Amino acid sequence: MRKVLLGLLLASPLALAAPPKLISAEDFGDAWPFVQEEMQLQCLPGKAVVVTDPETGRMYGVNGAATGKARQLGLDPLEQVWAESRSTPGTKTDVSRVISEGIELCQ
Repeated sequence: MRKVLLGLLLASPLALAAPPKLISAEDFGDAWPFVQEEMQLQCLPGKAVVVTDPETGRMYGVNGAATGKARQLGLDPLEQVWAESRSTPGTKTDVSRVISEGIELCQ
């Protein structure tokens, strides 16, 4: 019974989320910040922007609001799918456009 209640509590923020939007490397061009070619973008309650790998179903927090809820939501670290910058070696590609588009989904 405890496990069922815990599962319902953890799933409830996802039930209140806006529907996901498919984003791709084709749409972003050189600004694509992920190693996968496509991701599902979603805004969860509290303006937590996440992406989900459609092939594996693994979900990653993109902004601070999502990172703060990572444990609660069962998110994997973004670093696992975050691409290296082509223009500045040793750094990651900018995710600000992904965050902006994710926040728009909250509206």
